[in-house]
Amino acid sequence: MTLPFETGLAKARRRLLPLIITCYVICFVDRTNIGMAQLRMGEDLGLGPAGFGLAAAAFFVGYALFEVPSNLVLHRVGARIWIARIMVTWGLLSAATAFVTSPDALYVVRFALGVAEAGFYPGVILYFTYWFPRRERARIIALLMAGIPVSFLIANPVSGWLVERAGWQVMFVAEGLPAVVLGVVVWAFLPDRPANARWLTQRESDVLTIELAAEAPQERPLRSVLLDPRVLLMALAASGNVFAAYLLSLFLPQMVAQLWPGTGPGAIGLIAAVPYGFAVVAMVAWGRHSDRSGERIRHAAVAAMVAATGFAVAAMTGRPWLVLAALTVAAMGKYAMIPVLYSLPTELLSGRAAAAGIALVNSLAHVAAIFGPVLVGWLRESTGGFAAPLTVASAYVLLSAAVIMLLGRLRPAASPALSRTP
Repeated sequence: MTLPFETGLAKARRRLLPLIITCYVICFVDRTNIGMAQLRMGEDLGLGPAGFGLAAAAFFVGYALFEVPSNLVLHRVGARIWIARIMVTWGLLSAATAFVTSPDALYVVRFALGVAEAGFYPGVILYFTYWFPRRERARIIALLMAGIPVSFLIANPVSGWLVERAGWQVMFVAEGLPAVVLGVVVWAFLPDRPANARWLTQRESDVLTIELAAEAPQERPLRSVLLDPRVLLMALAASGNVFAAYLLSLFLPQMVAQLWPGTGPGAIGLIAAVPYGFAVVAMVAWGRHSDRSGERIRHAAVAAMVAATGFAVAAMTGRPWLVLAALTVAAMGKYAMIPVLYSLPTELLSGRAAAAGIALVNSLAHVAAIFGPVLVGWLRESTGGFAAPLTVASAYVLLSAAVIMLLGRLRPAASPALSRTP
């Protein structure tokens, strides 16, 4: 690569990643802090485990329905305007959760929050294709996705403290308004493409644009993308990861409360943060290793198998600290899988097809986030514990590993990373 290209990339990493990762941290806090709020909100609203599962699922109904159209709008109007719009609306709706007084009102607000946030994650993945070459996308996506476990490291203790000291209503307002502020920052400072970045020289901007365009896959009709079996297999593989993600993010505080009876929300938040500290390291290291080797399939499959093993062990043991250790292993595998798996659509697709394909993978995968919380809530209410949901998570993520290996056997010529072995 030319010197202007490398210099431009270095500037893009420094200027774009801190802001985008911060946005994603706040995004995930607002999406999942209902799990910590439920420690007190359930009693106030008369919301049991099954009702909580339905409230969690309502978010993902709106989210899944609007992922593809939202990402197509982003591709058309630009990331700066659309991501700013997403953040302002989701921040206001997240804060508005403080004012619900019944389960039905909570379901409506959660659905609206899902509609508001739809398109943020696939939009950012698409945005990265405008700035970063294929050879480092897994690492860049890993840095973005590290925002998820980082959000729990920060938010679980903070949310627990707020719920315990000030109430769940204050927690929703305090954690929703930062998204509104960040939306204004994005609108003011995020450039859509290299050509719009004032901090790049003209030479750096031109070289980035030309070289990234040269490595982009050939544009394809939307119809062929939506019916591509590889895209559908990616969505199926990602759905196991999504199921596991929301089992942990939404229900881990309740698991901790059940393992350590009598523990207050503040201490629960601290304990529930432990798996995410290890997950951050695993995610970034595994994404970096995948980029260095140029291989994706085996990296994603191995991570999925590690996650399945962790969930299985957690389901079989009743010792609190062993359960927490097993869930930590599961979190490490689950999060290490994400950046490798989500780098695959960017290597198959470009332009409008990439906008639709990446959003389709994420949208279909999040169907698991619709039925998952409902299923987990029902299983917990029926069995009184979490062994059954953890067993389901283990089997589902193991299925993801098998689907990923099948995806590798398709060996598309357009995506060498799918067929390359370490």
